[in-house]
Amino acid sequence: MERRGGDAAVGRALREAALEAGFPDAKVGIAASCIAAAAATRERGTALRVVPVGADARYLRRRSLDILPLPNDLRQTLGLLGLKTCGELAELTPADVELRFGAAGVAAWRLARGEDGRWPFRPAEPGLPAADADFEPPIRTTEPLRFVLPGLIDSVCAELERRQRIPARLRLILHVETMDGAAEDAREVRPARATADPRVLADLCRRAVEERPLAGPLVGIRLEAPEAGAARADQLDAFQAPAPDPGALHAALLPVFARWGDGALSGAVRHGAHLPGEHAAWDARGSAGIVPFTDFRPPSEDAPRSGPELGSGVLPLCLRRLPAPRPVRVREGQGRRPLAVDLQVAQRDELGPGETSFPPSMWKTLAEGPERISGAWWEGGNAREYWRVASPDGWLGLFYRDAATGGWFLEGWYD
Repeated sequence: MERRGGDAAVGRALREAALEAGFPDAKVGIAASCIAAAAATRERGTALRVVPVGADARYLRRRSLDILPLPNDLRQTLGLLGLKTCGELAELTPADVELRFGAAGVAAWRLARGEDGRWPFRPAEPGLPAADADFEPPIRTTEPLRFVLPGLIDSVCAELERRQRIPARLRLILHVETMDGAAEDAREVRPARATADPRVLADLCRRAVEERPLAGPLVGIRLEAPEAGAARADQLDAFQAPAPDPGALHAALLPVFARWGDGALSGAVRHGAHLPGEHAAWDARGSAGIVPFTDFRPPSEDAPRSGPELGSGVLPLCLRRLPAPRPVRVREGQGRRPLAVDLQVAQRDELGPGETSFPPSMWKTLAEGPERISGAWWEGGNAREYWRVASPDGWLGLFYRDAATGGWFLEGWYD
């Protein structure tokens, strides 16, 4: 700061730059801590405030608790106790604060005293944060890596934490033995957004290891962070509680993926095929499908909408096809219209996760059809009569009658 004329000169230069950029109401605050500098931008009657070195705690004493990024429940509790200023909170003993308000209260108490460990920026430190592990004797399966990867991730994230960063991309380097000697197999690990959640990173590393088989016995592994990623704390707004970790959605979906596989997160895709059952389907996205959710930002009221909106192109109903059509019993009426359908003859354990919602016997309330389609001579040919049939409780299925045999089959159901 001294090389640029001191604190006040830097503040004036920032203020002039804001005016030139078209922000006449911009205010500049300079202090030794982020919280005091942010509070300085809320002073009335001045566009520039420089807090003297060492005076952050004294400056914050009369400031409202509104400047602190507090959880809503803690803010309400402090208000009910009559605490209104940072000075009143700072006068409490840390033991009492921790006993009454827990870790969130201690963090707020430190900010009220001007003890803010956040930094808008820091000089880049040399070298990549990395961690290594060697295996003697070499291992031939990836199963032991489940126990090794968490330690490597903790080591790399701890180094990034010291630099106040969170990883945006990791590189997993597998050292394997081959017929030609040692070789390196590098694999990229990239979360949907920068995150330090160890569960998310461990899941992504495991998927990266399992995406293709090893070329030989594994003698060592190295995990490094080639990109430091985002700052640990968001410096753009010090007056609101920190936003949730972008990896929270991925972490929440981990048990879902573990139980149902990548198909638990799917997207509707149009195929436009000849047969109704092949016109559209669900495409398994897995963890890669999280990116569209985290990348979406609702447009502001002033900014014009550009590009497709979230949800555009999604089918109102999408057919969830069975692995193979299942025979069912159908009571036919005039014109071979289905009047009643009995699903009990189907092998229900093969119907997939939705079988619990299938009606045991479905009496027709609405049958749409027939749609007669024939073709596929290159696969032996077929001639089918398709019907869409709804149950009284709204379950909608796609059935067809085979013209050659007269048998009825369940093709799938609609989501």
